[in-house]
Amino acid sequence: MSHIKNVKKTEELLDVLTRTDSPPKLRSYLDGLNPLPGGFAEYFNQLPKVQVLSKKDLIQKSGLDRTYAYHILNGTKQPSRDKIIALALAAGLDLTETQRALELTHEGILYAKNRRDAVLIYAVKNQLSVMEANDLLHHFGAAPLA
Repeated sequence: MSHIKNVKKTEELLDVLTRTDSPPKLRSYLDGLNPLPGGFAEYFNQLPKVQVLSKKDLIQKSGLDRTYAYHILNGTKQPSRDKIIALALAAGLDLTETQRALELTHEGILYAKNRRDAVLIYAVKNQLSVMEANDLLHHFGAAPLA
């Protein structure tokens, strides 16, 4: 996990950035930033919870089409919000990891004031399977993960 050490929290970086008061200080700040992962596939595949699963098991647990899922995992296809959530549930990601995956694809993060998202937040926090999450979504009258 050496690739994760010395990573500052967003709040810390924002504090430093808001105190930056000149272009040279801004340059110094920008030069000190660690590069973001290239996208969903790079981020997702480097997560320890994902690395311990075979791609076959991960895809099976996600309920996604096998070929399409492989394209997502190798970075040749950009996943939809629901596909990201299905993969996150299948891998057992926590809420922070799931939200980060959604941010990297410019998909909306799960929003607690949205009824469907609230059910999905519950599913992620409680490590539900995709099938269990879909059952819960159905129970509460929300659309299943597509």
